[in-house]
Amino acid sequence: MSPSQVRSGLAALKDQAAERGWPPLTWNRAAGYQLGAERPVLEAYERAVVREKLTEFRRFITGTVAPHAAAHPSDKWVKHIVAQLNSIESTLDLIASS
Repeated sequence: MSPSQVRSGLAALKDQAAERGWPPLTWNRAAGYQLGAERPVLEAYERAVVREKLTEFRRFITGTVAPHAAAHPSDKWVKHIVAQLNSIESTLDLIASS
């Protein structure tokens, strides 16, 4: 299978597990994929995902949105997206650091 097919299959498995009330599927380098609901494992996985999303948002802001805002400072759309993304970044940063 291709990497894309594997990602899609894992996403479908996570959706099915949630719908059926099964324990969540988590992943880490040391243990690989795990089905389970142990608090430390879940918390570590959640923190890792939040840090990943925070990095993704920061790169999007600095690489795309900030140059757009600099080029078009009076654009209503860019003002709105900057405000919203800054709010998301702040929230993810709080979650990741707590």
